[in-house]
Amino acid sequence: MTYPASVSSERQETVEGKSVGIFYQVAAALFFLFVFYFLFLRIMNFDMRRDEQLYVPPARLLNDQSLYADFFYNHPPASAWYFYGISKLTGSSDLLLSGRLGVFLAWILMAVAVGGVVYVLTRSAWATVCVGILSLVNELFLTQTGVGATNNFLPWPFAFLGLSLFLLALRNEQRRSFLVALAGFLLALAVCFKLSAIAFIPAVAVAAFLLPRSLALKDRIAKVAAPLLVGGLAGGAPILFYLVRDPQLFLAHVVRYHTGPHPQYWRLMSGDGEGGAMSLAQKLVMAQDIWLAPAVAVALAAIIAVAFIVLARRTDNVAVEPQLRMGEVLVLAGVLVCSFVLSFVPTPGFPQYFAPPLVCLPLAFGLLLEALGPRALPTVRPILLSAVLVVLAVNAPRLGQYLGKATHPQQWTTMRVHEGGVTIAERMQAAGVTGKVATLAPIYPLEGGLDVYAELATGPFAYRTADMTSPELAKYYKMTSPSTIEALFEKDPPAAFLLGFEDELEKPMRAYAESHGYVQSASLGFKDRYGIPTLYLKPATPPGS
Repeated sequence: MTYPASVSSERQETVEGKSVGIFYQVAAALFFLFVFYFLFLRIMNFDMRRDEQLYVPPARLLNDQSLYADFFYNHPPASAWYFYGISKLTGSSDLLLSGRLGVFLAWILMAVAVGGVVYVLTRSAWATVCVGILSLVNELFLTQTGVGATNNFLPWPFAFLGLSLFLLALRNEQRRSFLVALAGFLLALAVCFKLSAIAFIPAVAVAAFLLPRSLALKDRIAKVAAPLLVGGLAGGAPILFYLVRDPQLFLAHVVRYHTGPHPQYWRLMSGDGEGGAMSLAQKLVMAQDIWLAPAVAVALAAIIAVAFIVLARRTDNVAVEPQLRMGEVLVLAGVLVCSFVLSFVPTPGFPQYFAPPLVCLPLAFGLLLEALGPRALPTVRPILLSAVLVVLAVNAPRLGQYLGKATHPQQWTTMRVHEGGVTIAERMQAAGVTGKVATLAPIYPLEGGLDVYAELATGPFAYRTADMTSPELAKYYKMTSPSTIEALFEKDPPAAFLLGFEDELEKPMRAYAESHGYVQSASLGFKDRYGIPTLYLKPATPPGS
């Protein structure tokens, strides 16, 4: 059977078009594999930060101790149990490795969430790829906020997906209640990782009573507000469990610490080197550095350009389909306003507190690109592709920083920290000493399978504020202080001291070690950004004593 020449030509063009499409899909997949491999290397090699001394230890401590009751932990419970779960699933004793792996999995979830939502809105693969890069490849996410084993990045995949599902649910009559309940679950779950994720909830809660406008108020309550509440209660179960179990204990750790001893310490001891912003002026400078960093500024310029094009088309006196859904835009705007305001509330301010507005970027991109429609979408391709190239060029040094260590995993930070812990355990075994290690860097002895003091199990945070904590609040904390730690050691002498990370805070510990004859071990052969560790071993007990 023969076909007319025109039909044959069309069939050939269709086949060629499909081949080109497959080629671009494969190229995009390979590109993302490379980017995520570079990201994985960055996460595994980023220098360990002080905050990780708080977040990582529960991966081991929760084996036989209770969160809040048995050791200090000043954040919601989800991140502690998440890192513990990752450690158990991997079966690894490498605690920092498990924590960093958990953060990498959160990155994958975030990328999948952004890609899925933007593709649903635009039905464009190239636009989805561009939005993903412009939203996620930025200076904040590629530094401590996004690559350390903390709770700083963990809530954002859930918050973004929860907000997105809520907006999509407003369009879906058949599965609206289910999607809204799932949105409520995810938004509440995000708060269980980090309290600042609460910024996503007020605007959504208000919108549940106002949208969609096609429904009567009673129907909105039954089909939107009620499912949102049910899902929120389910997602917030980790917090509700601790609140019901012992509300004063939970609030003392998660709320009262951050409004009492924590800011007081920073007012007295500013200049600690961790970049805390105390005044509004300092917070504004920090916000500017983050929200107008090169990659973020390029993404904002791109989104403003797209927004102008969308608005120009709406004012050209021609029928434009699809229309920009103003109800959804207002919900997103409400979330952005709450995110901006709440970013400035915590004192001191740290870079991670300014992340929530950036989480809204991909959804803003998606709604604007959807409003362009498939016919007009190609008009913004040069803008988005140019922005992507600039963002990748700006952050290429960060993404490729640790490529040289790709074939040397023993040099990765996660591996070196674990080996440091093993070395400490071997030194103690060789010296014939057993017992607890006194240190403000508990990850190292815990990596070696050693025991630490419950009062120091999550680093220096409770210890450094203990002397300025009111007795009424201190009764809820398992802690000691520079002025009381000698009494703790007299009651329960340590087998070893691991010092060298916090010179001022460690003075009482070093004085006790030197005055009680602890022997300084030979160099441990490792260091971190806070100093070179020194191990002091308990003197051997004379025979017959």
